[in-house]
Amino acid sequence: IVFVDGQNLYRQAKMAWRAGDGASSRYSWPSYDVEKLAKALAERTHDRMLVETRFYTGVPKRSESSHWYDFWSNKIRFLRSRGVYVYRGRINSGRQEKGVDVSLALDLVVAAYERRFDVAIIVSQDSDFGPAVQAAKRIAESQGRWFLIFESAFPVGPGSSSRQGIDGTKWIPIDKATYDACLDPRDYRRKPSKP
Repeated sequence: IVFVDGQNLYRQAKMAWRAGDGASSRYSWPSYDVEKLAKALAERTHDRMLVETRFYTGVPKRSESSHWYDFWSNKIRFLRSRGVYVYRGRINSGRQEKGVDVSLALDLVVAAYERRFDVAIIVSQDSDFGPAVQAAKRIAESQGRWFLIFESAFPVGPGSSSRQGIDGTKWIPIDKATYDACLDPRDYRRKPSKP
């Protein structure tokens, strides 16, 4: 299962590669294709099969940012139509996500308890997921499942502030070529109304 922390991926890609690339670059907005990226990460090892992609993101209120509200609402609608599980949290007026990290962490632990994966790839560098990884490992060990693999995947480039992943996981850097191969050509912004 691939668990994608949507806002974290967006911010890390922007930081990694946007420097000197201009405000309108493909890295200045969430340009990634969730399904392509999940598949690319899962298939890095030839004997893996992607069984589920889960996407988590906060969305601001329309009154606080109609641009981002429309973008994320449309992207989420598209992902759901493709069978991707989506958790839609919120972004408060202080630009902080609410509910997203807790939901991802809980889902990781529940999926481990339900024996739904052999490999969990968390697309994030958020250290808050470390305790959930440790809990999932303890659950798996209590079930006699010593072979589970936990990875954290994250963009790495010249502008990256950190090259560390989540504690207790194998760190998988996402290079620019991999990210670029997983770009989403769809435009989720609201179309301007015609006069």
